[in-house]
Amino acid sequence: MTCAVETTDSISRHLPGVCKVSTDLLREGAPIELDATVSPWKPEAVYYENRARIEAAFWNYIHRADARQEEDSYEIFICHVNVICYIMCRALQFPPKGWLRLSLNNGSITHLVIRPNGRVALRTLGDTGFMMITRNFFKHAN
Repeated sequence: MTCAVETTDSISRHLPGVCKVSTDLLREGAPIELDATVSPWKPEAVYYENRARIEAAFWNYIHRADARQEEDSYEIFICHVNVICYIMCRALQFPPKGWLRLSLNNGSITHLVIRPNGRVALRTLGDTGFMMITRNFFKHAN
């Protein structure tokens, strides 16, 4: 989580007064085993542990607001792209294995909207238009 902590520190300088919370639920991990055509990444048990943890993050953080809430609220999550891709697939009710087909740049912005009636809309996925091209990178190949 070193990169996530560094990114959080960098962003928080521009958002004074915003509370920072760290959680292991959003820690990097592959939630579903990679395709057989790709060499194995980890033992099978690791995928089960990662999926349970990341699934818990989904249930903990991705939900409609309390019915008594009267104003919009915003949450900023800074975590690894694997976690973001998996959670977006789950939020949109796509097959969770779809995360393997998504590729995001590091430091990108994803904007998910959950309306009071439960309707979900993905407004932005992996936007890096705010970055200089030299800062816009993806560390591993698909």
